[in-house]
Amino acid sequence: MTDPHDRLTGRLDDSLFATLTRPQLDPTLLDRLRKVPDTSSAVADALDELGVGGCVPSTRLRPLLPDHAVVGQCVTLRYRRLDGDVSTNRGAGRGRVFGDRDLYGLAQPGDVAVMDCGGSTDAAVVGALSAKWARKAGVAACLVDGPVRDSASIQGEGLPVWSTGTIPQAARYRLDVAELNGPVTLSGVPVHPGDVVVADRDGVAVIPFAAAEAAVSFCERAHHEEQELVALIEDADSLEDLIAQTSGGHTPT
Repeated sequence: MTDPHDRLTGRLDDSLFATLTRPQLDPTLLDRLRKVPDTSSAVADALDELGVGGCVPSTRLRPLLPDHAVVGQCVTLRYRRLDGDVSTNRGAGRGRVFGDRDLYGLAQPGDVAVMDCGGSTDAAVVGALSAKWARKAGVAACLVDGPVRDSASIQGEGLPVWSTGTIPQAARYRLDVAELNGPVTLSGVPVHPGDVVVADRDGVAVIPFAAAEAAVSFCERAHHEEQELVALIEDADSLEDLIAQTSGGHTPT
């Protein structure tokens, strides 16, 4: 495994890094989850049953392209809002350096970069160059609780990105790095390094690291039960016949 120090840019102070590593799951576990159809919905059901994690609707975080979907472990970045206006911060040299490149350096290939923008809606933290850097690092996707820009170039790069929207102006002189690879939130849902995120056109689901095995097993069992019900629906001669065969049992949605 590549030493994270070898992949970092050295532009940020060491005190901003909560950790240089994240807990590692068996990659076959993520492969199993990717095989479950309608993955975010399946995971949401698992999270309800297990009483853990949380979901973000597509009205809050939406993919730049609707057919994008991703399953992966998280590396995280938290931004904070700078006080003062852009001119003052520019003159003082504040908000010049951002953490996306170091975040991508922390990531293992296939990881998902999660960015908490502290509720900011007027500052894009991912653009064309950031997307290219992410691709070079092998990042599977970016989940940005804030806006992005250069959306056409990001789409051309092929990097799956979920965000609250788009805006032309950059985060430069508006935001500053608070912490890398520490706890963040996505629209109020807690996310920690190593947690599993599932994102598709329906939204985002977050599985805490410790619950990953149980959640995947639940999704697989539920999918098997659903396949059995689909077979009953397709084979039934009529609606009345279907009701008779399924009465008294639980019917998944």
